[in-house]
Formats: sequence, structure tokens, C-alpha cells
Amino acid sequence: MSSDFSPELRKELLDDFYAECDEQLTSIRAQLTAAEKALESGGATAGAIESLFRLVHSVKGNAAIAGVKLAEQLAHRMEDLLRAISKQQVALTSERLALLIDAEQGLERLIGSHRAGQPLVEDRGLIEALQEAAGGKGAGAVETPAPEKGAAEEQELWRFVFAPSAELDARGVNVTSVRARIVALGEIVSSTPVVRPNGTIAFVFSVAVRATPSEADVTAWQADGVQAERVVSDPAKSARQETAERSEILPLTPSHMVRVDLARLDELMRITGEMVIQRSRLADRIRQNFEEDEKLKEVDAGLARSLREMRRAIARVRLVPVGEVFNRIPFVIRDLAEGSDKKVKVVLEGHQTEIDKYLAERLKEPLLHLVRNAFSHGVEPAERREAAGKPAEATLTLRAVSRGESVVIHVRDDGEGIDAEAVVKRAKAVGVAVAASVDAAGLLAILCSPGFSTRDEADRTAGRGVGMSVVADTVRELGGTLSMETTLGVGTEFTLRLPLTLSIVDAIIVTVGPETCAVPQSAVDEIVQVPASERRSIRGTEVVPYRGGLLPFRRLAKAFQLQAAETELWTLLVLSSERGAVGLVVDRVVTRREVVVRPLEDPLVRVEGIAGATELGDGRPILILDPNALTNGVVRPPAAGAEPAFT
Repeated sequence: MSSDFSPELRKELLDDFYAECDEQLTSIRAQLTAAEKALESGGATAGAIESLFRLVHSVKGNAAIAGVKLAEQLAHRMEDLLRAISKQQVALTSERLALLIDAEQGLERLIGSHRAGQPLVEDRGLIEALQEAAGGKGAGAVETPAPEKGAAEEQELWRFVFAPSAELDARGVNVTSVRARIVALGEIVSSTPVVRPNGTIAFVFSVAVRATPSEADVTAWQADGVQAERVVSDPAKSARQETAERSEILPLTPSHMVRVDLARLDELMRITGEMVIQRSRLADRIRQNFEEDEKLKEVDAGLARSLREMRRAIARVRLVPVGEVFNRIPFVIRDLAEGSDKKVKVVLEGHQTEIDKYLAERLKEPLLHLVRNAFSHGVEPAERREAAGKPAEATLTLRAVSRGESVVIHVRDDGEGIDAEAVVKRAKAVGVAVAASVDAAGLLAILCSPGFSTRDEADRTAGRGVGMSVVADTVRELGGTLSMETTLGVGTEFTLRLPLTLSIVDAIIVTVGPETCAVPQSAVDEIVQVPASERRSIRGTEVVPYRGGLLPFRRLAKAFQLQAAETELWTLLVLSSERGAVGLVVDRVVTRREVVVRPLEDPLVRVEGIAGATELGDGRPILILDPNALTNGVVRPPAAGAEPAFT
């Protein structure tokens, strides 16, 4: 696995690898059983063989990513045999089926040993039997040289088992001292920690001794907590047997992990959402009829606190590190760069940032499109980069950061940037609508138009006109926003801002005119009141004084064409944005509530600035606002060389 990962993230990814292999090997065993029954009854085995091939191929790919080379090699040999059977180059016989069963058990032993930190032992006999059963060495076979015979094979093999304890440690007897004494006896063939059923740890040493220990020596070892016994004379066989014995009692899936179908977690979150709504109704009834009952209000507050903790606990169960998506990108770039004149280094930052599992799954395709586009359109060939004074190797950076109850993902390349004039010219030529003045947002809108591409012909990386459209549609469906910054000759950066979870959020309830709306609390930095008389206009943007500077703002009533009451004191929600703070004027702030987000899935009722809908317990639906969409364009970066100004 890539060394870019921290030890903590590497452990999490390996845990996922072991759990996924556990599921895949379970499915392989089921298909082998089905094939065995079909073979005995004379039925069709093609379906089982095809399923086996797909499963073994997945195990091989995962083993390659995790760096378990011996498991990758064994799975490759299984693929060769399964391919030969599916193409009817060889027949599926009981002997070949038994060989596949042995290979599955071999995979389980290898992956189990890798998880336990034990030495992996290649079963050359099994590898050669699979090659022979497939009718040869198989496509892409790599000849593995036979191990040379060493002195260890000609000497006696002894097994030493040392169980550390506080008493022995007080006497100076520990793993280090025991190992030193063993080295004096001969060559250590293997050294492995083993977890015993009672939870204690023992260290097992297989040693090719130069001289047979005497009974007095064995007695002395036992006095120091070491059990010594002679085993077999074949170290390779002994190590293989020990590995098999240990892996049989060690499951692949880590003991602290439980694989749960995401649909079950969705159901839990749905039930929790219903409980939040019912609790809101209860709170309203208490306010209306039992305002003086302090004990009842205390129970209601406790219930609200427990529901909040339960909601957050369920949400945490759904969270996975975004590295689960990021870790595939280096392999994608490596594949794209192979055979090309481009060199790209991938930098992953913030891969421990957590995100909802559903979002992580949905993000895989958009990120893949962004990375492919960056490689195809952004990164220049190495020779051209050097001519421009850039490093020959381009840098593609993926960075994830948390922002309250949102996660922000940046995809940046230091390529040649986007030529806005060329994009506008191309858009007009192919009939895409273009505004009179195109800024970064307008340029992004063109790039995300369905079917638009800057290329006449497609290749394996880009040019089909669907990539950016897929990115924009997916981000919008997830309740997020997509923005872009580009500088010609310097590079391009895409920013995806997404909600951390999709179900329940803390929200601030506000009114504007006759309407009541909810604003996600994570987007609100603070709430201020400003005299209406301090309002100013700079280049068409309304601003008010704020913390020694100016705060651009937007009137919610005007955005939704509502009649707002004229007041001398305005209430502004100060919202965080990628380009700075921006205000949103509302009539009144009512309260703070947990709300259940109901997305607006019908495209005919989607409106810019609306993220979804909810209810507060009285049965009346209210809209949940999308602050980023409402304030998009209110704050714009200054042009190069210009004084900062709002336009």
C-alpha cells in the first residue's frame, strides 16, 4: 500500500481489505460448493465458474493493492485455471475442483497470516499443480525460482515457545534475552507472536540448531519459561504447517469490526428521524399546554439530549475516512500515465477526514472524472512543462477538510489551466448557451453542460462530453455545491462542498415575510443585527459594516420575491463561504431545532437555493435553504492586479 498513508489510515484500510476478503472468500466457498453439486449431478457449471472467476479476480486486485504478493500470485494461478475451464480448454473434473478448493484454503491461510503479522509461506506445490491443471504455465505467468537449499534444511529443527510474564521480566528474562540465547544455538527459521485463547501472547521460534540441546539444557530453558522440543527436519514444511495451524483459528475479519448492510443503517436513521419529529411535536404540546410544568420540561430536555446523542452515534457508525475513495486515485493515474509522455505525482491530504458511507460511494465516479480530466486537459507533457520552467513531473493534489457538518474536497493540478476564450468559442460553435460576461462560475457552467467537450475525438481518458456533467449532477443530488478556480498557465482547482450526512441536521429556524425556513447551523458563523441606514452599495453589491470591514449580503425576501416588512434594524445570518463571509437578511430568527432532511428528488420542483424540506412537528412542511447556492456570486475574487472590490 502507498507510503503516503498514515499508520492509522493504513490500519483502517487494511481492516477493510481483510473484511472484504472474508466476504469474497465466503462467496468463493459457496460457488465451489455449487460447482461440486452440479458436477456430481451432471448439471451446468458455467454460472458457478463465471462467478468464481469474478470473485478470484477481485481478491487478486485487492491483494495487489494491499501488498500481499503471494496471495496475488495464488489468485492469479486460480484465474488461469478458471479461464481455461470457462473457455473449455480443459474440463472441470473432481480433481481440478479439489485443487481449486485447496487454493481457496491457501488464500485464506495467506491473508490470515498477513493480518496476524505472521510470515507468509509460498506453497510451490500448489502453484505448480494449478499451472499444470490449466494446461501450462498460464498467460502472464512469472517463473518463480526454486529456493536454494541452505544449512537450515540439513540441521535439526527445534521449536522454542516463550510466554513473557512479570515475574520473568523481573529476573531479566524477556523476548530480547531469549532471542539472544536462541541465536547462540543456531539459525532462527521463523519468529512469530501468537495470541493464545486466554488472551496472553507467546513467541514461537523455529530454530535450525547446530548441536542437539541436552536434557540439562532443556530443563534450564523450562526454568526460564521457555518450552523447547524437537520437531521435524524440514524447516519449510514445519513453517508451512505452523502457518496453516495458526490461520485456522484466526478469522480474516478483525474482531472489532462488524460488516453491516448500509440499508440497515438507513433504516435506523429513518426511525431516528421519525423520533425527532415526534419529539418536536411533544415539545410544541408542552409549550402550549404545560408551560408551567418544570418537571415535564426537564424530561423533554433529557429526551432531546438522548435523541441528539443517538443521532450522532448512528451518524458516526456511517462515517468512513475519505481515504477510502482517495486511495484508488494513485492507481488510476499510474494506469493513465503508462505509455504517455506525462509524469504526474499524486498528493493526498486529509484522507482521515470522515464522510458518510453513502456519500463516499457516490463520490467515486465524480472524483474519477475530475482526475481523468485533470490528467487529460490540465497536465502538460513533461517536455512542454520543462520548456515553460515547470518541473517535468506535474502534481495532482486531492485534499479533504471538515467544515462543521460539511466536508470540502479540493482537486487541484498545476497544469496549464483553462483557456476561457477557447472554451467560450467552442461552446458557441457547438450551440451551448453562453452569457455575455463569463466569470469562473459561468465557465464552470459551460464545462458542465451535457455533451460539451473541448475535443472533437474521444480517447480513453476524456472527450466524451459526459464527465463534468456527471460531476455537477451528482454533487447537486447530494445537496452539495461545485466551484472552480483556474489560472492560465498555473493550474485549476475544483472544490466540492458536501454535507457530512444527509439525514438529520441542526438548523436555525427563520422567517421571511409569511414563510418559515430552516438554515443549516453548520453554515452560520454568527447572527448580527445592523441598522438599515448603514447599508451601502458597491458596484451593484449591497454591503454593511462588519468587524472593521464590509460584509456583502443578500436579502432572502428579494431572492424568493417575497414581501418583507420594512424595519430599521436588520437581522443578518453571517454565513461562511469559500470566498469569505457573506450575510443573509431575514425577518426574524425563531429558534434552533434538529430537523429531518427530506431531499427534493423530483427535478421539476428543484429550485436553486433550496436543499430540501422538513417539518417542525405541526405537520406543516418548511423549506431547508442551501446557503451556498443563495450566496453564490455575492462575493467574487478581485481580478489580477485590481484592488479588492465587490462586483
